Amino acid sequence: MDLGTSPTHPPPPLLLPSDKSSLISPPPVEQCHIVYGEQMCFSLLPPWVTSSRPVLKTPMAPVEIGTSFNLYTRLNHTVPALLDPSDLRTILSAPFIPDQPFRIISHGYFSRSGTPWLKMMTDELLRAQDQNVIVVDWSVGAIPPYTQAVANIRIVGAQLAYLVYALNKFADVPISSFHLIGHSLGAHLSGQAGVHLQNTYGLTLPRITGLDPAEPYFNYTHPITRLDHTDAIFVDVIHTDDAPILGFPLSLGMTEPIGHLDFYPNGGSQPGCSSELNCHHKRAITYFTESIRQSCPLLAIACPSYESFIQGECWGCKGEHPCTQMGLPALPLPVTHNTKLYLHTHDRSPYCGYHYRITVEMRNSSQARDHMGEFAILHLRLVGNKDITSTIRLSEQSHYYEAGSTQRRVILTQDVGRLQSVGVYFEDPTWLLPRFNRRLYVKAITIEPLDKTIRWKMCFESDYQKLDRQYQLQLSDSTC
Repeated sequence: MDLGTSPTHPPPPLLLPSDKSSLISPPPVEQCHIVYGEQMCFSLLPPWVTSSRPVLKTPMAPVEIGTSFNLYTRLNHTVPALLDPSDLRTILSAPFIPDQPFRIISHGYFSRSGTPWLKMMTDELLRAQDQNVIVVDWSVGAIPPYTQAVANIRIVGAQLAYLVYALNKFADVPISSFHLIGHSLGAHLSGQAGVHLQNTYGLTLPRITGLDPAEPYFNYTHPITRLDHTDAIFVDVIHTDDAPILGFPLSLGMTEPIGHLDFYPNGGSQPGCSSELNCHHKRAITYFTESIRQSCPLLAIACPSYESFIQGECWGCKGEHPCTQMGLPALPLPVTHNTKLYLHTHDRSPYCGYHYRITVEMRNSSQARDHMGEFAILHLRLVGNKDITSTIRLSEQSHYYEAGSTQRRVILTQDVGRLQSVGVYFEDPTWLLPRFNRRLYVKAITIEPLDKTIRWKMCFESDYQKLDRQYQLQLSDSTC
């Protein structure tokens, strides 16, 4: 019997000229490239394509990207030495400084090694210490379209991993010497290098610093596709851009915590950034660069939210709220991964400063309760033995001061040393609606510097204070 024409085995349908379905090849599941003599294959299946990464590009070939690694030291701070992992002679003869750190900096989308911030960061690192700075240039792979640049970081991450491996294996550079620093896509690129080092060469980086890692195509994606706390022993991340793009709930920088420590200066929106393009996104670079040779600390404290931080609910740098500096001096803390830390910065350089918690304690007398409270804006001026602050507005909006209540607020200013006196002014925000007998019943104001066990409590002698009047409180041993 002819099985091809039997009733139980109907013949296959004829392929008509208009029916091209069977001519379409299935999408590839991976793409392979030769990276420094080794074949490396890159999956094109989930989680590399998901609803958060709807457009999947295949990585360009290494020869197309043309990645270069440029070594700077104090001996060659103007003309870099080119490190070519495909030519071990460039590794073995490189003029690196033995027994000193290797900082490897990677730029992001639509950038290049000659960009001013990379030169400034390199110069600051070399001024601070006789060390080795390697700048990764993958500028050809970082040009538009963005989706292609996203795909290319997988190749460049593998290349960077091989460079670290080659320096470790052939030039005897201990893996503990390496610190990867990446901005935007460069942060995720550094994460890819960390993954390759672990999976391919059995090496784990000691530290990766992410400077506002890019959000598009990385927000809430699988950890293998982006920078993650598992990519190094210590991963610290500075988040500076939570501004929506064209009104959409998506920003240039990630808001999701992804490191061991995730720093959110000013809650993620930076003062001094108004209409400048990418200002918030680039501010992470500026903070890190200033932290290298700091004039004051960028001290941050662990806290569940920015609102809790500014209201002074997280304080003391002990127990549940430990502190560490943001930027190059950052150190691991005994906390779980994805711990959020907050701090204030100034709106211009120097961005660092000193945090103080201000506590305003209201009287709970019958007279105060009968008055029913008032709206006011508190202004302070701290006078210490080292410095005097300008007038500080405690809050942008008016606060309702009622009997028996306590208001706390964290401010940033210069180090005043030992506090001697405080100038106080209560602004009347409702002067257009005058009311007789406007007064506040403030009992005391307490000032506490962060990371110190000092509290200065200053008491008001009078039972009440009038609005739009200035008061001077002196430090004394008296109790309220």
